[in-house]
Parts: sequence; structure tokens; C-alpha cells
Amino acid sequence: MNFWEHLGELRQRLLTCIYCLAAGTVLGAFAVNPVIAWLARPVGTLVFLHPTEAFAAQVKIAVGVSFLLCFPVLLYQMWAFIAAGLDQKEKKYLGWVVPFSYTFFMMGAAFSTFLVFPKAVAFLLTLRSEHLEPMLSVESYLNFFVLLGLAFGILFQLPLALHFLAKLGILRADFLAHNRRISYLVIFVCATLFNPVPEVFTQLLLACAAIGLFELSIFLVKWETKQKKISGTS
Repeated sequence: MNFWEHLGELRQRLLTCIYCLAAGTVLGAFAVNPVIAWLARPVGTLVFLHPTEAFAAQVKIAVGVSFLLCFPVLLYQMWAFIAAGLDQKEKKYLGWVVPFSYTFFMMGAAFSTFLVFPKAVAFLLTLRSEHLEPMLSVESYLNFFVLLGLAFGILFQLPLALHFLAKLGILRADFLAHNRRISYLVIFVCATLFNPVPEVFTQLLLACAAIGLFELSIFLVKWETKQKKISGTS
């Protein structure tokens, strides 16, 4: 396949993604009000401070819902385009990494949405006082929700990131296992410092999730090391 054929294929796949996102946005428009109602439950009422803020927030929600619905299609289109330039070994590697990455990201986003975010909002609302009254704008509230979800989605990529370092020969499983206690201590300290909710139960949830990801990382790194030994002896 020459350069122009590659360019034509890229154009076709981009158009497919755009059409999919456009159709998903139409469907997402019907979910705007239920999503806003669900998000606003911990606070009761959200306000908008600028004339276009409410409209912009509704568009963001519709596009966000569309992105979640279409993400598997977008991943497939990206994979299908890249796979043409990969050898069989690289195809095999990306063939399982991409679905796992998507799954871990959605697990992290769900962890944030259903566990961390409600508790974070509930705690932040306790900071009201005689001279401080919360009046949350829909834009800032939505941005906080999205940023928290992205942060946990990225955190849940830890096993794949460490596995990739092991594949490059930078990281070894025995190093991770030998420093397990130190890693646990660092995890608990980070769960205390960076958790948006200074509450013990949420901190324990976050720490346990991070420890689970760390142990999964050790397993993946060991598996990668074993695969290298097998391929080296064959």
C-alpha cells in the first residue's frame, strides 16, 4: 500500500469515527437531562453564571456520552489503521493491550464516579459556614467530575504501564516484589495526601485499589519476564 492509499484509508477511518460520534451525540442529547439530574443529586441544584454556560455544559455531556458509546468503535478504527504497518508479534501484543487498557480505564472511571466523586462532593459541601455558602456552577461541577474520572482512569493504567516497561527491559519483577513493603507505604501516603476526600473509608478504598493494581503489575511483569525466557531459549 503506497502513501496515497494510506492517506485514503486514514480519511475513510476518520470519517467513520466522525459519523459515529455525530450519531452518538444525537443519542447523548436525550441523556443530557437524566445525567445532569444524577450528577446534581448530591448538591440539589446547579446554577449557570454565564448566558452560554448551561448550553455548553449540555453539549459537553452529549459529546461525552457519545464518546463513551463510540469508544470501542474508535479504538477499532485506530487499531485497524495501525495494524497494517505492524508485524505479527506487534499485532499480537496490541491485540490484547488495547482492550485491557479500555477495560482498566473504564474501571477507574467507574471507581471515581460511584465511590470517590459522591464522597468528595459530600465532604466539600461540609465546608459551608455562616460566611461561605455553596453555589456550584454546572461548568465547574462538570469539570471536577470529568477531571476526577480521568485521573482514576489513568491511575488504573498502572499495570499496563509497568508491563510495558518490563517489555522494554527497564523493569524487573523481583525489583517490584523486593520493594513491596516500601511501595505499600508510598501508596498509603499518596492515598492520604492526594485523595480529595480526607475520610478514612475512602482513603482505604483508594489504597486497596492501588495495591490491587500494584499486585496485578507484578503478575504481568513476571509473565512478561517468563515469556522473554521462553522466546530466548526457543
